[in-house]
Amino acid sequence: MNRFTTILFISAGLLFASCGDGSSDQESKQTSKYTYETVEDDPLGTKIYTLDNGLKLYMSVNKDEPRVVAQIAVRTGSKQDPADATGLAHYLEHMLFKGTSQYGTKDWPAEKELISQISDLYEANRNTTDAAERKTIYHKIDSISGLAADLAIANEYDKMIGSLGAQGTNAYTWYDMTVYINDIPANELEKWAVLESNRFSELVLRLFHTELEAVYEEFNRAQDADSRKAYYAMMENLFKTHPYGTQTTIGTSEHLKNPSMEKIQAYFKARYKPNNMAIILSGDIDPDATVEVIEKYFGDYVKGEVADPEFPAEAPITEPIVKEVTGVQSEFVYVAYRMPGASSREVMMAEVMDGILSNGQAGLIDLNLVQKQKVLQAYASVSAFRDYSVFMLNGKPREGQDLNEVADLLRGQIEMVKNGEFEDWMVEAVVNDMKLTELRASESNWARAGIMVDSYINHIPWSQTVNQYNEMAKLTKADIVAFANEWFGENYVQVNKRMGKNDAVKVEKPTITPVNIDREAKSDFYAQWDSIESGRLEPVFLDYDKAIDNKKFDNGIEFSSIKNENNDLFSLYYILDMGTDNDLEMGLAIDYLPYLGTSEMTAEELQKELFKLGVSFDVFSSRNRTYVVLRGLNESLEPGVKLFESVLANVEPNAEAYSDMVDGVLKKRQDDMKSKGQILFGAMTEYAKYGKDTPMKHILSKEELMAVNPEKLAEKIKQINAYKHRMFYYGPEGAKEVMAMLEKYHNVPETLIDYPVAKQFPELETNDNKVYFTNYDMVQSELMMVSKGPKFDASMAPQIDLFNQYFGSGLSSIVFQEIRESKALAYSAFSSFTMPTKKEESHYVRSYIGAQVDKLPEATDAMLDLMNNIPRADIQFESARDAAMKQIETNRTTRESIFWSYQIAKERGLDYDLQEVVYDSLQTMDFDNLQVFFDKNIKGKTYTYSVIGNEKMIDKKVLEKLGPVEVLTLEELFGYPETDNVKPVKN
Repeated sequence: MNRFTTILFISAGLLFASCGDGSSDQESKQTSKYTYETVEDDPLGTKIYTLDNGLKLYMSVNKDEPRVVAQIAVRTGSKQDPADATGLAHYLEHMLFKGTSQYGTKDWPAEKELISQISDLYEANRNTTDAAERKTIYHKIDSISGLAADLAIANEYDKMIGSLGAQGTNAYTWYDMTVYINDIPANELEKWAVLESNRFSELVLRLFHTELEAVYEEFNRAQDADSRKAYYAMMENLFKTHPYGTQTTIGTSEHLKNPSMEKIQAYFKARYKPNNMAIILSGDIDPDATVEVIEKYFGDYVKGEVADPEFPAEAPITEPIVKEVTGVQSEFVYVAYRMPGASSREVMMAEVMDGILSNGQAGLIDLNLVQKQKVLQAYASVSAFRDYSVFMLNGKPREGQDLNEVADLLRGQIEMVKNGEFEDWMVEAVVNDMKLTELRASESNWARAGIMVDSYINHIPWSQTVNQYNEMAKLTKADIVAFANEWFGENYVQVNKRMGKNDAVKVEKPTITPVNIDREAKSDFYAQWDSIESGRLEPVFLDYDKAIDNKKFDNGIEFSSIKNENNDLFSLYYILDMGTDNDLEMGLAIDYLPYLGTSEMTAEELQKELFKLGVSFDVFSSRNRTYVVLRGLNESLEPGVKLFESVLANVEPNAEAYSDMVDGVLKKRQDDMKSKGQILFGAMTEYAKYGKDTPMKHILSKEELMAVNPEKLAEKIKQINAYKHRMFYYGPEGAKEVMAMLEKYHNVPETLIDYPVAKQFPELETNDNKVYFTNYDMVQSELMMVSKGPKFDASMAPQIDLFNQYFGSGLSSIVFQEIRESKALAYSAFSSFTMPTKKEESHYVRSYIGAQVDKLPEATDAMLDLMNNIPRADIQFESARDAAMKQIETNRTTRESIFWSYQIAKERGLDYDLQEVVYDSLQTMDFDNLQVFFDKNIKGKTYTYSVIGNEKMIDKKVLEKLGPVEVLTLEELFGYPETDNVKPVKN
């Protein structure tokens, strides 16, 4: 059956009744038309429906906003890749964005013939090793691919899904799964189903040639990630015979260079069967109406046998396996143990043991290693896969500390579990903490969907997923001790990631002729699909006065509150409108606080007591704000506040803890200098905006850190409540009750202290082109270009929103289409016009390119051409405008986010929801309006370019064409020497 023939006859209002304000759950008050698998006391209220063809439908109703996270999960991944064609599942994932025989094409019969020829040529290429013959074949592939591309409509899927108001459109492949994700307006669920049912009904390897270039780039980017190299080494040695270790999801360089379109088609036909797939929906849905839609559009998929390959059982690991990996990023160590699969009882017990070791607060690793600063960073984790799982310890060394010592310390914590050296109450507290964490996460549709995806992919019965905490609660300390002794001995793999040369294997790519992009083409399918009426929802804008209960204590301290109507969790913020720009030592004191206790309670005892209460605290400083935050179960709000206020008032300095903390600060600074992300997006971007005097370099020097008296910092902590500050509560209690409780415990002086004057960082003008270059040992190169615009102007918000949607962000944007899809010049590219969060700050034009070194000049030229000549594509423009409006119509600012939205509005000098202005303006905007905005604010701009790459590979003459080149050292960027590693003297 052609699914499209029935589309136009379906009632457009089928699902609309579900798109309410969440004030009631009609589904629970009526008898369902369908038989669902449900589990009693399921906090997600998940309903599972199975179609006759075996397709599973998981549904969790959440009416916080009229949106739905929609994921299509396939039980197939790199584990099923043929051994001679690794990376196949991942490449197939890319190709399912290219369209079918009905959309993405201007002339399918003609295009089909050319694609068939290309497929035959790739097979011929695989069957010869003669270099000259390969070159001839590839020239033919390139030539025919150009002809086929002329018949393709690039990005038509992205345009269609984007026009719905979809967000987060993407996909991912892992060992056991391939998952396709969207976040769509609830009233567009039917159109989404129409599109997706067509999408998964067949595989067309359209634009295979240029997409292969993108996968090459993805492979090469992975070579610059030391964590990935270490992970591969760990898996290779844990799994000697299983594909978890014998092959990677991205595939080998040799297989990427010799793809087989025939094998990809065969894989799709064998594994993309309805009985091997699930549709996962979380959001504002009506289950019965949703089943009708899924039945209509997916019900005619034909089920078939899906054969899973069998692999030899892994031999036991009988002695430690230690491997070394080198790279230019900071050092770390993995210690990993092989476990049974995700559905096993052992994995459930491993999760509890994980919590005993590291729960971020009171675990053995947290208290014995992190709290006591014996390592720089450490944690445990469980990665549960279908066939096996991995229990992993991760640690980062302090300055001068060997990785083997870190590994010994980590394993020492496991020995403590094996010996029963943890409190009897820990098992119960850990399980309760896990429940609390999932309760908080379940406020998000994305988290709900993730839980359902994991259950489906790993063949875990939903009843087991729902009841896992009940089963965990039955475990005793003796159970965990016995489990640890059975599974954790000398049977581990240790990977030391040390400093050294980046020994990456690079995929050499053939020359690819750019293909033409027809921005105005539109398939008949798109036209018919677009004609389906789905209605529009009314946007909801914030009225801050009504949404936030603002009051004042008698002493003038502002108190804001928002009622939590969803669960019994609370957050309580103490907010000081001063940060490191005002006082560097206050920022240091805030960092010091977690390591301190009082005369009556050590820091370790404090964390344990809070953990038992189901409460945690966090403290942090930004440039202009300091936060003290308590979170947890509302029943523990009062004892939590009482306990924490006593700590703030009675904190005692600890000279040794301070000395160790300074040592850690210095080590973290050195680690930042080894991170290309910190270098480019942090230090170099700030240098481009502010010049030599940047906020990032506004820090205490090593000598200043060592000279600070810890007693002075303790006094600063005691002054937190003495400074002018505000308070914000989000929880189930009313403002009156919370304020009364705070009156008892929140002690403040009669007169509050004013904030120190903040250091100013003037933004530089970008009147001339200039280039900053920093050397980094990497395979790829990355470029960020910035140009300063006007000070914050609220009236520009509608044009900015539309420009970013149409031009620079997302899979269907002009920049992505031109630089990646058409020219295959970069794996990643984007451009945006920024919206500052403060009225005194400026808008900026920002563009980014991540590309192979030899592609960077051409990619930069392509970006500059776009930045001076915005292409006009009316169909794409209308889709972008619809998408922007639908996102506003269906996005809701809820819970704590209401307060933070209010804070940003105030800092911009506004007392209203700016989205209302944006929405009203978008309704009448046309391309001419966008052109005026572009000509005034973007066209002809001069830029400061920040480039990071390997100095031995980058041609400086190419950079000089952009502007005068200045080579910046890491010390110039970060403000401290690269070898600032002298251990501080104990105070």
